[in-house]
Amino acid sequence: MRKKNDIETELDQKEFENEINRDLSHQYNKIEVKEKLTEGKNPYVLGGMNFFVTLVILEIFYWVVKANVNFFTLGFSLEFFGTLDPFIHIAILVLCVNSVIQKRSVLDSIIDRWPF
Repeated sequence: MRKKNDIETELDQKEFENEINRDLSHQYNKIEVKEKLTEGKNPYVLGGMNFFVTLVILEIFYWVVKANVNFFTLGFSLEFFGTLDPFIHIAILVLCVNSVIQKRSVLDSIIDRWPF
């Protein structure tokens, strides 16, 4: 019985080590791909791309949510969104500037968080 427990412990340890190796190799591959994409590129162009990709994605998402809510409430939420619009647009612009600082667009974050 003790030998069986030792073997199971050893197998668990090997499986854990293999999982760590896979995770590390996956992270190294991601870093390598990111370096290849940004190598030799103008940082201002990359920042502009991140800014505008974030802006377009968030504006489209907000427009879709706003249109659907207005449709399902039969237009009774127009005043609510009229009041909320400036705050949402300021928040979107803050997120756009944040994406430039982080050198990462919202699309990158979505792809990394939701594996397809």
